[in-house]
Amino acid sequence: MNPKEGDVMSSAHDPQGVLKQTFIARKLGLAAVLMLMMASVARCWPPGNRVPPMGWEPWNFDHCGSRYKWDEEYYKKLADFFVTSGLRNLGYNYLTIECHDHYRDKKGQIQPSLRTFPRGFRVVTDYLHTRGLKVRTYTDAGKGKCGSTFEGAGSLGRYEDDVKQWVKFGFDGVKIDWCGGNSLHLDPKTQYLQFAEAMKKSGHPFCIEICSWGKGNPWKWGRKAGTFWRTSGDIDIWNRHSTIGGNWDALMRNLDANRHPSTKYVGPWKGWNYPDMLEVGVPGGLNETEERTQFSMWAIMAAPLFLGDDVFNMPRYARAIIMNKEVIAIDQDPLGIQGDVVKESENGKLQVWAKQLKSGSKAVALLNRDATPRQMTVNWNDLGISGKWQVRDLWQHRDQGVFADQYSAHVPSHGAALLKISPQPRH
Repeated sequence: MNPKEGDVMSSAHDPQGVLKQTFIARKLGLAAVLMLMMASVARCWPPGNRVPPMGWEPWNFDHCGSRYKWDEEYYKKLADFFVTSGLRNLGYNYLTIECHDHYRDKKGQIQPSLRTFPRGFRVVTDYLHTRGLKVRTYTDAGKGKCGSTFEGAGSLGRYEDDVKQWVKFGFDGVKIDWCGGNSLHLDPKTQYLQFAEAMKKSGHPFCIEICSWGKGNPWKWGRKAGTFWRTSGDIDIWNRHSTIGGNWDALMRNLDANRHPSTKYVGPWKGWNYPDMLEVGVPGGLNETEERTQFSMWAIMAAPLFLGDDVFNMPRYARAIIMNKEVIAIDQDPLGIQGDVVKESENGKLQVWAKQLKSGSKAVALLNRDATPRQMTVNWNDLGISGKWQVRDLWQHRDQGVFADQYSAHVPSHGAALLKISPQPRH
């Protein structure tokens, strides 16, 4: 059966449910009600699903090729790097195991690959957990698979069995792809809701990525079936010979396809629209300005931030982009609002995006989609504010001063100025 509105999967944000729990609290005491509230939170979502998840996966820079062995040694080294580099403390805590990692035995059960994980998954997941990290696995909602990610078939017909195996192996999340479902012409909503039901039965708090590439309009129902959901196709461009990274057109396509900001569907305790992985640091595609633009716009949209590069060999500028604490704070703002366009001109070439922050400040991105540098202005009336406000440039890490009515900035071609506009400090 598919989950329905008002059942355990949606009661976490049901006002009547909250009132009922408050009444019970008076009768049973604090300890009892805490247990009740934890039980009412959708078990397919981690209890901390109040901000977009962050992490890493290898697909965009290698397509499960031969860059690395993708084995136990690699993931332990990767975990150590996320700790020592500071990436973990910034929030990048979900590492994804998806390349050549498992097969199905004669009984159809998922088993770790003897070539890459001869001692099993638990050795790896336990190690990552001791480093304060979480681990995602990977499958397909249909019978097929995408590329050479794993051996054997996808999860169709074995949803509950696969979930039980993942719990046994110590996984915290799963990316569920759609290649097999697509080839069988299945209905995404039906399959992902069924998979979510299997997750719920396990009692394990899986972080679920719905990777149907936007098919089936997952922004309308994804909150019932997962933690976050893809809204478009793959952002990288690839052929059978090489990975060549993303490009500007693909970046803008995914940006536009992700514009489903309704708080009815998106936000804390619901889930997040996901325009695909970050191309920051992936060679052969976006330039430095465009990579900074992607990070800015993903933050404005409260999108999950999953690195898609070879973190061991990323350029210095790329590390500075993905480790910008001020920009990450915009993405991770606890209010959980997805920003959107508040004004555009010249047939959409120049756009002003805005996002309300919990502090009362506004995050603003001046996006120049044109091929030439432009002077861009944000007017206070487009933000619903008036008077004098303080402006901070989040890439320059500099307060620009206090301005009345508007603020202007020079924005390079394919660039984005990212600003935090705050009420004038009181003295």
